[in-house]
Amino acid sequence: MSVFQHPHLTRGVVKTAKGSFIVKRGLVEAPDEIGEELGWQPVDTDDYQREFRELRLHDYDEAPAARRTGSRPPSLLKAERDARARLIRAKAASRRARLDVQAAD
Repeated sequence: MSVFQHPHLTRGVVKTAKGSFIVKRGLVEAPDEIGEELGWQPVDTDDYQREFRELRLHDYDEAPAARRTGSRPPSLLKAERDARARLIRAKAASRRARLDVQAAD
């Protein structure tokens, strides 16, 4: 795997026929044959490779764990579902009442 400079993207995901690759600060870590096939310029400096690895570890390894630990407690989720269900039932009852009034006229 080598690091390549993407021609126009600075951030995102590049999807190719041979897989998806993360673009961070315009850098893509991909196999040599894919980068060369797509015409990306290789970056051979060790500083860029080290920085890219640090960014990837920081942004993609720690973020999902932080989301899981920061999720809402089950009691709060149940309360939200119950409140949403009450609102839906009230809206349905209101609509039925309007339809009954229109049918009576």
